[in-house]
Amino acid sequence: MSQPETKYLLINPGKRVCTTYEQVPGYLQSQLIPNAKCFTDIDENGVIMDQQIQLNELSVHYHLVHLKQGVKLTTVAPDKACLAVGISGFAENAAAFPMKMKLAKREMNVHRGATDTATLVTEKEFVISFHINLHLPLVKYLVAEFPLFKVLNLKEPTVDKQPVKKAPPYHLNEVNYQIMHRIRSFKAVGEAADVFFRRNAIDFYATYLRYLQGPPSLMLMEHYREKLREIAGYIIHHPAEVTDKEALCDRFGVAPEFLEAPFEQELLITVEELILQEKMAFVFKMLIETNHTLTHIASLTQYSGWEELSTEFEKYYKCNIAELRTAQ
Repeated sequence: MSQPETKYLLINPGKRVCTTYEQVPGYLQSQLIPNAKCFTDIDENGVIMDQQIQLNELSVHYHLVHLKQGVKLTTVAPDKACLAVGISGFAENAAAFPMKMKLAKREMNVHRGATDTATLVTEKEFVISFHINLHLPLVKYLVAEFPLFKVLNLKEPTVDKQPVKKAPPYHLNEVNYQIMHRIRSFKAVGEAADVFFRRNAIDFYATYLRYLQGPPSLMLMEHYREKLREIAGYIIHHPAEVTDKEALCDRFGVAPEFLEAPFEQELLITVEELILQEKMAFVFKMLIETNHTLTHIASLTQYSGWEELSTEFEKYYKCNIAELRTAQ
């Protein structure tokens, strides 16, 4: 019995030669992240497009995979110095968090009798795979800035020496999906992109670290879990309006305790951290995509003034807000 054809998904592309923009098929170009290196593997068995953003201690990897029917995909893990954490459409896909997409490919109809202007439109379904690689020997430099990384075994900077939590598995949710979406849709380049991608990569990885350190699971009924996800969705989609946990309790008619341990278990982040995370992402986009003054942005996002906003922003992103705006 013959073995199935195989394509390989590299969790770390290593020293592969980058694909230039002109070499990327037109139907894939809308998916390109301007600040990322791109690698493609296209043949009769399918299409794999890898994009990589290197950020010193971490690297971001966004994959699109289309396989011909019957072709097997083998994932090639990075070396033991990299601990990869991610979400994949091969494991999870839902209407609320689509991890698959269809892209239309247009080609000239070369069949006999077709006119020169005739085109064939075919759709290819691509599976999304997204992960962050943490370079373990460099974790010690992150700890002072982000103490949550102490969850890892800093004395043994290899994957096989790190803590493992098997049940329930690390899962796709509103928070890590939103961070992935932010990264893949961000179009700025240069210093602003470096600052934005690094903080979002850390925020994504932090959901895994909270998963590792999480207490024994609370048994939550499904309608409670749905309510928690609804509240998280509201924070994500209304970042400028949400101010604090108390306001959320009033809006959704829940007790403060409901937005503590249950919320963190379901979303892998505290409600206070999610409010800040989404507000800061909103402010970042306002700063680089609009000409609004800091005073106006502060008013939109419920800060007392531009000074308070600047202090919060610079603490979160570890950058100077004026220099960031000037660089764009």
